[in-house]
Amino acid sequence: MTWIKQYAEKRSAKDPKFKAAYEEEAALLALVRARQRSNLTQQNVAETLRVSQPYIAQIERGSKPMSLSFMVRYANAVGATIQVTSRHENAVPA
Repeated sequence: MTWIKQYAEKRSAKDPKFKAAYEEEAALLALVRARQRSNLTQQNVAETLRVSQPYIAQIERGSKPMSLSFMVRYANAVGATIQVTSRHENAVPA
């Protein structure tokens, strides 16, 4: 395990906000890697999702928030799957 992952795990155990941000960043990175493995460009994904390439670029660099529904659409467009879990104490099971 790299030192950065060790740091992230230790900090995540103490700081829920850090943990949430770290997991969100990791999920986004996984989606970008899935796009790259599929040999798709940002333009290909943008066309599939009927948005602009600059919008996809903003999503991928984290400067524009991504809704859960858009994340699911993006994952489908790049041939990836996502798993959503809830950590809320009062969440209603499906």
